[in-house]
Amino acid sequence: MAIQTIIGLKRLDFAKQRLMPQVSPPERRLLMLNMLRSVVAAAHAADLGSVALVTSEPTATALAVELDVAILSDGDLPWNQGLVHGLALLLRPPARVLYLAGDLPLVTAAELRQFVAAAPPQGVCIARARDAGTNALLVTPSDALHPLFGTPRSSEAHEAAAHAARLSCHVVDIPGLALDVDTAEDAREAGLLAHPLPKKVVLR
Repeated sequence: MAIQTIIGLKRLDFAKQRLMPQVSPPERRLLMLNMLRSVVAAAHAADLGSVALVTSEPTATALAVELDVAILSDGDLPWNQGLVHGLALLLRPPARVLYLAGDLPLVTAAELRQFVAAAPPQGVCIARARDAGTNALLVTPSDALHPLFGTPRSSEAHEAAAHAARLSCHVVDIPGLALDVDTAEDAREAGLLAHPLPKKVVLR
């Protein structure tokens, strides 16, 4: 059963603001783009189904061509509402949807396939971040659960919502799906920043 992968992308001018002041705006933009390229490449290589970006980024059309993905508008809505809005724009609702973070520099195609293999045939699978957030959420059928990204300890919030809806739910810990980049320390651990961190960050 094919999976529609959805990757949300905030406007790049506002990307990774928690990296300030160590990382300048142009560097943050480049960092986010490079992570996005890596995640999309892994999603394509995993061959799970179609891949789309949900975004209001002004350069989205060019990104779509470069990355070979569809672009769906997030309607300039807040994060989770924007993902649901974008999904609703598809001509046919997919049987399964994978909400995938775009800031996972170490994720591999094999890990994405491992994640999908761990999912129940009907229900929810959650890839837990190291801070108990959620970096991937697979929902079957696609309208069974709305995402709750950004909620504190969202992996637990997603699990609670799944149980409340009487859905089967698996929570998994996979290294490449656990490390998302929110801080300079995260970026340094992923090998994206010079170490030790100088006054002006140098991107590799």
